Amino acid sequence: MKPNNKCPKCGGEFEEGVTADQMPGGAIKARWATKIRGFFLPLENKKNITSMRCKNCGYLENYAN
Repeated sequence: MKPNNKCPKCGGEFEEGVTADQMPGGAIKARWATKIRGFFLPLENKKNITSMRCKNCGYLENYAN
């Protein structure tokens, strides 16, 4: 699915970004997965997450791509 350019809540303009998880020593990009196989084991069917944020009201939409 392609992200929208307009906010469905207020009609404001979206800007693209990422949802980042803070880790000691830096940040990593969050990912979506169908399931976690174990605490330190790989995720299955992982996808990057694109976040769209409304510049007007701050509403967020996330897309797994």
